[in-house]
Amino acid sequence: MTMIQTEDLTKRYDDVTAVDGIDLTVEEGSVHGFVGHNGAGKSTTMRMLVGLVTPTDGEAYIDGEPAGTLAATEKIGYAPQDTEFYGSMSGREYLTYMGTVAGVSGSAADRADELLDWLDLADAADQSLDGYSGGMLRKVAVAQAMLTEPELLILDEPTAALDPEGRAMIIDALEALTEEGATVFVSSHVLTELERFVDTVTFLREGRIVTSGPLEEVIVSTGVERYLVDSSDNDLLAELLAGEGTVESVDRTDDGSLVVTAAEPTAFTVALPRVVSDAELGLHSMGRESGLEDRFLDVLDDGGGS
Repeated sequence: MTMIQTEDLTKRYDDVTAVDGIDLTVEEGSVHGFVGHNGAGKSTTMRMLVGLVTPTDGEAYIDGEPAGTLAATEKIGYAPQDTEFYGSMSGREYLTYMGTVAGVSGSAADRADELLDWLDLADAADQSLDGYSGGMLRKVAVAQAMLTEPELLILDEPTAALDPEGRAMIIDALEALTEEGATVFVSSHVLTELERFVDTVTFLREGRIVTSGPLEEVIVSTGVERYLVDSSDNDLLAELLAGEGTVESVDRTDDGSLVVTAAEPTAFTVALPRVVSDAELGLHSMGRESGLEDRFLDVLDDGGGS
């Protein structure tokens, strides 16, 4: 089933078109990445989906309900990029208060404690929010979005200001939620991180969708992929791979590993073990290099797309 559906969704502010005729579909139970430069229209789109901004033209639906209606907003948990907090409240007081306002079923205080513990904030639960770090406040914003156990989470840069451990914690939480049937619509500037857990992705440029679809299809639509390869003899392997028909080019990183641009990605992943085995080399590691980030730079900086 479809959780998010937009048709010609548009938002203009006087002479500026922030979002320009977006047609978007996000399926229930998926994680959808929303990618674009600052000012591309990501946050404006999210605010229209939540009902905080009224479209100039077009329509948006949440699980079949018009965006902005009570039936639609009841399904959504939203964490904006810049969340305003009551700084004098403690983390526990704030989440309990927001849970009560949102109509959390059962005890709002119990739900607040559950989320504080889950996001590793239990030790700071009684500290005022004014004393929280930026990363801690991002966790509180995500916790607030999750208070009502929504069917759809709309998260604008949820891992901003978090350390690697905090980012991993949020990612694990989002993956667990989708396993339970929730849908996640998320923007992030950390594309190597986003690539780890999204199912589908949309690239936005100057308010318009440039490309959108399943992650793997978007990444490989350039026709090439880059791989980081490390072996027991990278000099010899570089020479051997340069003669492979599946390889477009072989470069070196600062630490001596190989960066292989594959013209035929699937064929290359089959050929590499054979080349290594025939040369009696040891293959230490092989992984794709930032496929989503490369595609992002390709599409958004050059203005291309599919």
